[in-house]
Amino acid sequence: MILGEVGKKRFKNGVRLLVWSGILAVVSAGGWLVYVQRLNRPPEPVAVRSVTVELGTIETTINESGTVELGGQQTLTSPTEGAVERVLVTLGDRVRSGQQLIVLRNPDRQTILSTQQLAIQKQELTLASNRQKVAEAAAKLKAYREEFQEIIKQRDIKQKNDIATKQLEIREQEFTLARSRQKLKEAEEKVTSEQRKLKDLEDLDRRGFIPRNELQTQQEAVRGAESGRRDAQLAVSTDTLKLQRLEIKTELIAPQLPEKAIAAQNDLREAQLAVSTDIRELQRLQLDLQKSQQQLQESSVIAPISGKVLNIMVKDGDGVDRKNNLLTLGDPAQELVKLQLSTLNAAQIKLGQLTRISVIGPTPQIYTGRVQSLYPQATTGEKEGENSSSGRSNQATVPATVKLDQPTSTLIPGSKVNVEIILQQRQNVVVLNTEAIQRDRAKPFVWVRDSQGKAHKRSVNLGLEGLTTVEVSSGLQAGEQILLPSAEESLEEGTPTIPQTNSDELKK
Repeated sequence: MILGEVGKKRFKNGVRLLVWSGILAVVSAGGWLVYVQRLNRPPEPVAVRSVTVELGTIETTINESGTVELGGQQTLTSPTEGAVERVLVTLGDRVRSGQQLIVLRNPDRQTILSTQQLAIQKQELTLASNRQKVAEAAAKLKAYREEFQEIIKQRDIKQKNDIATKQLEIREQEFTLARSRQKLKEAEEKVTSEQRKLKDLEDLDRRGFIPRNELQTQQEAVRGAESGRRDAQLAVSTDTLKLQRLEIKTELIAPQLPEKAIAAQNDLREAQLAVSTDIRELQRLQLDLQKSQQQLQESSVIAPISGKVLNIMVKDGDGVDRKNNLLTLGDPAQELVKLQLSTLNAAQIKLGQLTRISVIGPTPQIYTGRVQSLYPQATTGEKEGENSSSGRSNQATVPATVKLDQPTSTLIPGSKVNVEIILQQRQNVVVLNTEAIQRDRAKPFVWVRDSQGKAHKRSVNLGLEGLTTVEVSSGLQAGEQILLPSAEESLEEGTPTIPQTNSDELKK
């Protein structure tokens, strides 16, 4: 009996063990089936934002700040020491080239000018007196020669013929001598004229208004005129000697002139010499007067350009030294921007490059211009605080100038502006934001969706790269769609994707 109960218990335990083993087998099989189903189930599609590829413009630029100036802007300085007698313009006035702007006072130069004018008047009187003496001596000599002709008539025919021949030669020589003297006078006048031109050109050369070769050409012209004058003087001396020899030969044939005729002839020559000396002295005084007048004209400050008065640094009665600043002019028909470029930026800039100019501030208006000039040498600011706003006070910079395409009439000279210099530009090309470009071992690619909605890589070639955009030179065309995976989700080749909806974007 006892054994029967023990057997029953063992039987029950065996049955229970078999049941639990079956249950465990069923559960294990079910878990394996679930795992296999999950392993073979396709992945869930990923919501990815997409954009349409478009054509656009891409460019690389350099941003700088510059100072506005007007065309030909310059500060005029005092040409001499003295005082401001009168300022003839006011701030903002429009002036024309050659207009008198400021009158300076210099009493010393005015006194010198008056003294020279008196000296010229005195010399003119002396010259007139000596010319009168020449006329009187010539009249006496003529009378004595006419008297002498009466004596010759009393000689025999041979002597008359010989004397007549010599007299004719003398007369011809006198005409030749007169012509030589006339040429000498013309040569002296030419020397005076060329020297006057040289004085004018020297003044223009000091101001830098003419090329150097033009001054050298005029100096050559003065030397040529002086050489012509020496030749004319030599011709006068030669003709005079010839006349004297003819007269001596005539004296050997004809009776001697009376002493009073000889004296009259000597008086005539002395008077003629005095006239020549007076003419040269008068010419010298006139040149000195012209120089003084030119220096006195420098006491007037003249506008070198047509433009606008931007600043006036003096007022009536102020004393000034040479080179003191007087006023600033500029031509509003041209607007420029002066830049101080770093050497790194300057190396990338070329003449004629397009620029965009804007006033520093919110929502500024944009103006266009072009690089007009670029200094070939870097400079270093020597003044304390120079360029301190740009942090380049101790750095070498390269000056450059940008000219606006059209004057704005709103930019204020001396104000700071932003200047964006366009180094390179591509128009009507495929442009993407840099965030759309992926890289695999430095090889660029983009994600695209196939007809089944799966993501695939497409290699692209890049062109010009800007700050936030890049040119795709090949691999994409305008109108195609590309995928923009978010930073939280990464794509794999063949990943199913669906377009990201607005609700998806709001959740993110």
